[in-house]
Amino acid sequence: MKAMPAHRISVTALADFSCRTGDLNPAGNAAPTAREGILAHQKMQRAAVLDSENQATSIESEVSLVCTITTAQGDVRLRGRVDLLDRTRHCLTEIKTTLVPAEQVPDSQQSLQWAQLYLYGFIYLCAEESAAGLEQLQLELVHVNIRADTQEYQRRTLSRVELEQYARSALETYLQWLERVSLWQQKLMASARDMSFPFGDFRAGQRDMAVAIYRAARDAQPLMCEAPTGIGKTLSALFPAIKSLGEGQVSQIAYLTAKVAGRLSALQALSHMQSSGLAVTAVQIRAKQATCFCSNGRCERDESGRCPMTLDFFDRLPAARDELLDCGIISDAQLDDIAWEHQLCPFELALQLLPWVHVVIADYNYVFDPLVKLPHFSDSCSKTLLLIDEAHNLVDRSRSMFSAQLSRSDCLEQASLCRQFHPLVAHALDNLARQLLAHAAGQVDELQIVDSMSGVLGRSAGVVIEAMVASFSQAPSLPDSSGELFRTLCRFVVISDLFGEHHRCITSINKAGRRKEVLVKLFCLDASTALLRQYRLFRASIVFSATLRPAAFYRDALGMPETTGLLELTSPFPPERANHAIVDWIDTRYRKRTESLDALVELIYRTSDIRHGNYLVFFPSYAYLQQAWEAYRSKYPEREVWRQSSDQSRVQQHELLEHLEQPGHRVGFAILGGVFGEGIDYIGERLIGVIVVSPGLPGLDAQTQLVASHYQQQGHDGFDFAYRYPGFTRVLQTVGRLVRSETDSGTVILVDDRFKQRFYRALFPQHWQVQLPRDQAKLLEQTEQFWDTLEHDTDSPEA
Repeated sequence: MKAMPAHRISVTALADFSCRTGDLNPAGNAAPTAREGILAHQKMQRAAVLDSENQATSIESEVSLVCTITTAQGDVRLRGRVDLLDRTRHCLTEIKTTLVPAEQVPDSQQSLQWAQLYLYGFIYLCAEESAAGLEQLQLELVHVNIRADTQEYQRRTLSRVELEQYARSALETYLQWLERVSLWQQKLMASARDMSFPFGDFRAGQRDMAVAIYRAARDAQPLMCEAPTGIGKTLSALFPAIKSLGEGQVSQIAYLTAKVAGRLSALQALSHMQSSGLAVTAVQIRAKQATCFCSNGRCERDESGRCPMTLDFFDRLPAARDELLDCGIISDAQLDDIAWEHQLCPFELALQLLPWVHVVIADYNYVFDPLVKLPHFSDSCSKTLLLIDEAHNLVDRSRSMFSAQLSRSDCLEQASLCRQFHPLVAHALDNLARQLLAHAAGQVDELQIVDSMSGVLGRSAGVVIEAMVASFSQAPSLPDSSGELFRTLCRFVVISDLFGEHHRCITSINKAGRRKEVLVKLFCLDASTALLRQYRLFRASIVFSATLRPAAFYRDALGMPETTGLLELTSPFPPERANHAIVDWIDTRYRKRTESLDALVELIYRTSDIRHGNYLVFFPSYAYLQQAWEAYRSKYPEREVWRQSSDQSRVQQHELLEHLEQPGHRVGFAILGGVFGEGIDYIGERLIGVIVVSPGLPGLDAQTQLVASHYQQQGHDGFDFAYRYPGFTRVLQTVGRLVRSETDSGTVILVDDRFKQRFYRALFPQHWQVQLPRDQAKLLEQTEQFWDTLEHDTDSPEA
């Protein structure tokens, strides 16, 4: 029996890895859509295989080529599919579509296209019987300019020796790399098999979560898991996933989170396992803007706007790639240092590692967003395990991913900036601004909502994109502000194409001085179908969070299949570590806020005065927060207070968190669902009291009303799905900041009589022991008793 080849390699994969040279993403080159490319291919192929009388020619299209080559690493099966093959002339033709003349197609792109042809030619000479004695081969590269409807041919004749040397050199490079990757895989399998849980014993619930995730990965089944804060979700998810990876059930883990803190937690969990003997490779994909050396001031773009870190990128890539693989778990600092050493864009360098590492840690958008999702997560994911942390965030995030908007004033402002040096861009923007005005012609109301849209705006935006791309390589470069508009236009065009029954077109108009402003938003009501489509690419999708209740709501909103397994875990910590109370005598409804403000301020002061420490008061809006903060400072100027503001930078937020680590007695005013209410561990004395003001219902705006109507039409309670469930999720997340370890303790006060309703009480976690004091005096008495009891238990000999 003939032995199976050691490796099966496609021409595309081999060329992409071993044969790329030159610049990365060269500017000044717009590409056709996938559909345009397919249609152009098919048109040319039909013309080639049939003559003018519709009779077959000697040319064949979409011809599969396969050969087996013996190498030092074993036999290799190399395969590919060439666009056109003429066996009588021994000529291979590759078709590439473009929107520009062939001479404007960048050298780096053309060299890759020729590389594929060389490899096809080598396979043909190896496998084709009729080519057995052939010493040279004719190769054709055809660029089909869709915009001009022209074809430009380039022809090269290469000898058998040249093609074989080229192919074997490429194979040697690729196989050496595969050998290194295989060595890592062997080390992973051995170490994962022997690895014990890093902290010895599991916390209550951790083992249940780990077992459920292991089985889901093994059986390729979706899973939704609600695990309370403090249980150690990150490690409970990654530990069984790594075990599955080591056993070969999955080939890669994609760990997605909504926030930077979540990604750092994932890296930390991997480091804990590494300390327990695990050999694993991992990379974090950070936001491009956050990693860019140009944005950080470490380098400067040239006069054409090109970043020096992208020039000759593929020539310097191999050495950097080798270094990074040796790192195992690649830290941000290691990635940046190696990228700087080799003068490479760190973001793009990280992307080059995606096919080769065991664990990829990234934001949701790199898997789900139609504009920025990575090709790596669009193909060959059938053995990739998808872990989605803090999955409650994905509902709103996914709506944003599939929404877009265009502003007339933004177009006019950018047109003015471009008029002198980039008149074609300015002209296209002026036309788009006119189309926006025409779109709103006849609209009487400030807001108009329809369930359909014309393709005119999308096409006009596409013209602007093409004009901007054509200007990228020109000097002087486009204004810096054009980058944001370019991304906005791209999103609008893509979402225009995706616009369907789950979208609404919202047009708002207002008069800004002498100029009429028109804002067109393509709003996604429900992205669950799009999410499900992406889940199906993976072996199994596992979503988890501290707040996925009710399960039926989140299963539908997240697009999880009906076959999804459900796991609900209870808190691992003693319920007596926290004191929960509902204050029903302060009305936080919008119309009553001014009237009840004095009582709220008094409540905050009196409850935080019982025990010194850090307290956080959470509000549903910045306006309400500001109102309460000013009233509190005015009445109690001697108290240390701080607040979250809408324009706070990450640095300022980090400084505030560091300040909380210092001993003191202070009250913070923050936003429900904001950065201080999710994803942060306030360990020990960093937080001893949480006051939640209102059930956190989203504001009554047109978009949320549309979402409510959509769910109502789907047979659900629209108000619950659009307002009450999302609002209470924020409450749960916020309260979950308080007790995150066995030694944490504190008080929780829910301010609003609606918390007493059966609807909310049914959503309370099992470990909440909620009290209903009749007035403030009783609340203060119960709070003092809680702290006294806790201190007594702590001081007792049995504690």
